[in-house]
Amino acid sequence: MAAPSRAAHRWQPAPGEHELARAPVSFATGAADRVAGRRWFRDAERRDIQTELPGWPAGPAYRLRSRVIIALGATAQVVFALALIALAAVLGGTGVGPSASESLGEPDEPENETQDFPVLWAAPGTLARTLPWQLDPARRPDTDVTHAVLTDRRLLVLGALDDPTDPWEEVLWETELSGIATVDRRRFSTARRDFRIVFTDGSWCRLTSPDGERLLTHLSPPQDVVSH
Repeated sequence: MAAPSRAAHRWQPAPGEHELARAPVSFATGAADRVAGRRWFRDAERRDIQTELPGWPAGPAYRLRSRVIIALGATAQVVFALALIALAAVLGGTGVGPSASESLGEPDEPENETQDFPVLWAAPGTLARTLPWQLDPARRPDTDVTHAVLTDRRLLVLGALDDPTDPWEEVLWETELSGIATVDRRRFSTARRDFRIVFTDGSWCRLTSPDGERLLTHLSPPQDVVSH
């Protein structure tokens, strides 16, 4: 991301355009055991395309987690929990172990959520292939953040510094709302924060945001966005 200039300022919509919502956004991260902490970039044949995306710097090459390692980790967690329960009983505690983490439930698409975790699904020449690499937390510097901004005309991705005292922002990507086919929440995700944008050319991306509801209120479905 380029260094900000002294004249830099917060992004503003064009004359006659109205900003409806904005929220921090990034490519999502797998939550199921075999894909936890991982993400992939695929074409329609499920090939890895991250080295084909123009201008993208090198990123981590992930593999599915081993079932053996997952099983060993689960066993260790059970042993640890039982040890805590026993210790609490000896010390006169309640005997209640640590609370379990929130269940993910059943995946809507096992092939894309537990067996693989694509966050970009894009054939050559499709809109999703133009998304900026800065959306990938594994590629961008820790000092940078990305925001999605929705207006009554378009959806943009802005790059900014993770510094509330510096209002510098730059446009990394944008598309007219007419390029968006559907937007849906992805329930099988950490804290239910993921959502998927499907473009009219059939390509899609899976994103996550702690404040995604601000965007989804207007984007789901896109035709509900009210023009001013």
